[in-house]
Amino acid sequence: MLRSGTVDQGSLLAEYLGRLSLASAKPLLEAVDPDDGDIDILAFLSSAQLLPGTPEPPWRYRVALVRPEGEVGRSLPIALTLRVDARGVFRWSELRARLPLHDAGDGHARMVIEIDTDAPALRTRRNLRPRQGALISARTVHMRVSGRSDDTTRSVTAVRYLLHTTGDGSAAYITSQSGAGRGARLRWAKTLLKKDAGFIVRGTEHRQMRLLRLARLMTRPFFARRQVWLIGERTDTAQDNGVHLFRHLRETDPRRPVYYVIDRSSPQFDRVAQYGHVVAHSSWRHQLLMLHATVLANAYSVRYLIPTGWSLANYTRHLVWRVGALRVYLKHGIHLSPYSVKRGTTGYDVCLTVMPGETEALRATSGYDSQLVEVGMPRYDALTPTTPSRTLLFMPTWRKYLVAKVLDGSDSAESPYEGSAYERFMTGFLTSSRLQGMLEKYDYRLTFLPHYNMAPKFDGMTGLASRVTIENANTVEFQELLRGCDGFITDFSSVHFDIAYLGTPIVYTQFDREDFEAKHSSPSWFDYERDGFGPVTHDLEGALDAVEEMLRDDCAQDPRYAARIEHAFTHRDRNNCARTVAAIDAAVLDDDIRAV
Repeated sequence: MLRSGTVDQGSLLAEYLGRLSLASAKPLLEAVDPDDGDIDILAFLSSAQLLPGTPEPPWRYRVALVRPEGEVGRSLPIALTLRVDARGVFRWSELRARLPLHDAGDGHARMVIEIDTDAPALRTRRNLRPRQGALISARTVHMRVSGRSDDTTRSVTAVRYLLHTTGDGSAAYITSQSGAGRGARLRWAKTLLKKDAGFIVRGTEHRQMRLLRLARLMTRPFFARRQVWLIGERTDTAQDNGVHLFRHLRETDPRRPVYYVIDRSSPQFDRVAQYGHVVAHSSWRHQLLMLHATVLANAYSVRYLIPTGWSLANYTRHLVWRVGALRVYLKHGIHLSPYSVKRGTTGYDVCLTVMPGETEALRATSGYDSQLVEVGMPRYDALTPTTPSRTLLFMPTWRKYLVAKVLDGSDSAESPYEGSAYERFMTGFLTSSRLQGMLEKYDYRLTFLPHYNMAPKFDGMTGLASRVTIENANTVEFQELLRGCDGFITDFSSVHFDIAYLGTPIVYTQFDREDFEAKHSSPSWFDYERDGFGPVTHDLEGALDAVEEMLRDDCAQDPRYAARIEHAFTHRDRNNCARTVAAIDAAVLDDDIRAV
């Protein structure tokens, strides 16, 4: 039985419930940010099930730094706040804390979370386990520290810290050091070299990572004054924001050490090789550059830049923090469902956004803030309309519940493709005699470009209208199709923003909206009826009606939708690449000290 003396029994009950919540949860660290000698912690309790309909939990937690000799830093009491999951459900599970680091002294400390209580029987601590996003953006951070009281003036000094983990990654650690000047820099260099030496000579575990750490030390002098940028997309592609940024850099600043990484066997290798500085994915040169990269920029996921054969888990735990490269998300489309973006899983240092609605939605739910830069997307610079081609382009997106889950060994999808609303609409539309008739009447053709995840479903498709052509995303110039079309048809694909940027008229055909929203997407800040750039239809006949009206008007843009487009974009020019480079350069400059 708990005895509290004069402790309020209601408070004691709340603290007991908080202890149970902490004991049953998995405390996860999502991010650590520097702030004038302190660090700001973003974490959450993964199993918390308290929904927003319930009152705010009354108990409080603290985050602390613990060394063998005892506690060296502790936050003020913090409450659980609402965190939204990938499906748009809010739960009382998020924790934000500020930890003093300037007085912690030198050494290694474990990060823990504990219930805030004065009752000894309720005291419990749990390690904060770092998520991949926290580790993958880890590097040496150098903070200047200003005076901290009204009645004293403390000379400006500095704090260095490094987030890392050990063993199985079940706990986050902070290595910190106070002090400024050359002596402090040398002490920090010695600390890092001791970490390298200890890891390299440690038995046979993680042999590959130990060899890579050794290779980095031996080759470091050759890269000491170089800021190497590695840019890519998926391992076999060069047609999105990655290649557009790369081309811009090669044309405007050819002396900069910027490289594009792609499989040599890719059909798009020769297309990008003409710019020079192209590196074969997983080659020895690629691996060497990865050990010294200043910037890793990708349009899909930075994991596509990791050489084949490197263990992602070991790379994240044992090598990322030593290289300290900035992670840049060039993205491959506007985020319509921001809930699926979480800082704890992605760990980006720079994340491009295009318009205020997108930026605000991501800032509200993703854990990102200053990392969001509203500069546009590099590929937009090439979005200049061509002369009329009398061609319509149809580009629907995919449905994850209709595609086999090959990654988990399953050879079947959640729902069968045959007979689905998706299959019925696509077949009905592409083989429609009415579509054929209107294309002939108004002298247009239609190009169908299926999403690469759905493309196999259309291999060998028969019965197409004679003016309909199916293209392959791996062999066509994707952006040439966008620039060259006179009218655009889609369901939910974010490519409609590229088309709007061009000023091309759009028809939305959302024939399976209920299934799409329930099984594929999460809630969106973008409402197609309110914000969209063209009419929204919901069945085959409605889609054909809208397409016929578009053709009847000879693909002229409706002034109502033109006004929406003008209002939506922050920038609508040809300077997206330049703004992106400036944002990355600013982030590199802000990264005041790199791993030695």
